[in-house]
Amino acid sequence: MEASDGPLALPTAAFDASSCLELAAQLTAAAAEAPSALPGRVPAAYALGLLRRVERLLKAEPTVVQVHPPAGAEVVVAGDLHGQFHDLLTIFAQVGYPDAGRLYVFDGDFVDRGCWGLEIVLLLAALKAAAPRGVCLVRGNHESKYCSWVYGFRAEVMVKYGATDAKQGELGAEGGLGRRSGKADSVLRCRPGTLAPSFPAAARAAQMLPLAAVVAGNTLVLHGGLPRAPPRRATRRSLPEDELTLALLADIAAASKGGDDPEPDSREQRLAVDVLWSDPCAQPGVTAGARPGDVGVLFGPDATEAFLRDNGLSLVLRGHEGPDARTLRPDMPSIDGGWSLDHDTPCGRLYTVFSAPDYPQFGQPRYGNLGAVAVLAGPRYDEPRFVQFEAAARPPAQSFMPTEETEADLEAAEECLGGSRFGDMSGKPANGPEQQLAAAVAASRMTRRMAAGRQQRRRQQARQQHR
Repeated sequence: MEASDGPLALPTAAFDASSCLELAAQLTAAAAEAPSALPGRVPAAYALGLLRRVERLLKAEPTVVQVHPPAGAEVVVAGDLHGQFHDLLTIFAQVGYPDAGRLYVFDGDFVDRGCWGLEIVLLLAALKAAAPRGVCLVRGNHESKYCSWVYGFRAEVMVKYGATDAKQGELGAEGGLGRRSGKADSVLRCRPGTLAPSFPAAARAAQMLPLAAVVAGNTLVLHGGLPRAPPRRATRRSLPEDELTLALLADIAAASKGGDDPEPDSREQRLAVDVLWSDPCAQPGVTAGARPGDVGVLFGPDATEAFLRDNGLSLVLRGHEGPDARTLRPDMPSIDGGWSLDHDTPCGRLYTVFSAPDYPQFGQPRYGNLGAVAVLAGPRYDEPRFVQFEAAARPPAQSFMPTEETEADLEAAEECLGGSRFGDMSGKPANGPEQQLAAAVAASRMTRRMAAGRQQRRRQQARQQHR
């Protein structure tokens, strides 16, 4: 479908296939133009109305969604997309859009790194609104306050839909990140006196996303990996270190979705952190600290086998790791083909699916990898068939990621993410002593996490240079 002239109007009734295709056409046309062209095709009021509709749908969903395909239908599981909108369109061109005979599970990390995360969010939201039971959106670690700040999504939304105190000279004549002004990271450090409402709306919808989906009672889809069992004893200061056993599926279903930014030292949110950040490994057992700061776990084939057996499952599909991550873990299979078989056990298998080809869109090195989706068919829906694809042609674009983090970035993170100017993701300031104390604690955590992330990236760069 070709894009029509003039801006879209939000459907007054329910979304349908036609309105989704019309939105896809307008988003495709806007992606070929300057970022500032998006509101002329998809107005901010349309985006806000759509995101609010989907937020209500997601809020009503449980932490673990049960997907029951109708007889004869297939289920397509897509991995990380990371703002590569044109590759999402390639998936639909090769496999088909959602319909009565084709359900979709999107396994998180819709945004960041690539420069069309907002387009992906809007199109997936429209598909969800059109077919709430036919499209399942699962949360990834990048659907969080921290990652969307550091890896570009917040800056992307600000450039495309505006921020009241972002100076046009800093944004650049074509909506890029201030390349002409020499302030490549000015949007990152922009302090939102009144935040453009589209970003808080997207953030509120993101924190309502379920953590996992179970397809036909046999296949578990989640973003990162299998979580630790919930702590039986914990305080605000520490969590017990001896509980390195995996949770049951019932524990995941009973857990919180994690809030706007899941914290590993929160008793209520640690399970969500593990689901979003954990990784499989080749060594047996369960080890804390898949990422710096005791974030997530590493779990071996024996742990996967026990989890499958104890929960009556036969397949786990997860995302989270692209070719860059696997380069640093030579003991694990390559994911250059868009998927990898990580654990093959007597009770079932665990695969990683990555749907962002030629990753990353910006930065070096580029890995030239294929993308892939897993297609599940009845009756058991536990034997995936992988459809691979090459990267689609991309229009010229500029990155929304900061080129570096400085002390000014950390100060901005403290003020805007945890402090009085950002508040609770609704755009409202944090008023009152209790809110201000919570904001200060969140800012302190954010500063530590940004510093830990910076140190991890430096170690990765050093390893790559050494190789």
